Amino acid sequence: MIHILFFYALLATACGYAAYRGGAPERWVAGILLAGTVATWAVAIGLGGSHAGHFIGLEYGVLIVDSIMLVALMVVAALADRFWPLWMTALHGFGVVGHVAKAMAPEIMPNVYQAAHLFSAYPVTILLILATRWHVRRLREAGHDRSWSIFWRPSTPCWQPAGPTS
Repeated sequence: MIHILFFYALLATACGYAAYRGGAPERWVAGILLAGTVATWAVAIGLGGSHAGHFIGLEYGVLIVDSIMLVALMVVAALADRFWPLWMTALHGFGVVGHVAKAMAPEIMPNVYQAAHLFSAYPVTILLILATRWHVRRLREAGHDRSWSIFWRPSTPCWQPAGPTS
């Protein structure tokens, strides 16, 4: 139980920091993680707890939430002018692969199934903290940090007009 409370404290810290100091991609990912957490709670409660809603041992409600989160993270990774969303998408994808592995091999022990989720949840949360810190550092050093790629509307100026040339 203490590890669950620790994770929620870490998640709240990461999302709060990203919302307060992060750029647009960091804030979007914080929203995705919070929405995914609330949706997972709703699915677990709506299906009668963590042991209900299983099909061959698979929590399909959580699989749906995780899959939607994966698509949302892919969109951020495709549009953001950052490298870390690619890492985050891959890490979260590992948790989704855990669902798929459980569906393909129902005899997988529950501890292995849970480990796949833990392997993705903690690194994703820590990566959001690091990403926000990198954004703050780029702002401090360069004075700007383009949030979205050149194929998408930038949220902050990526260049400063040059002064008069001599």
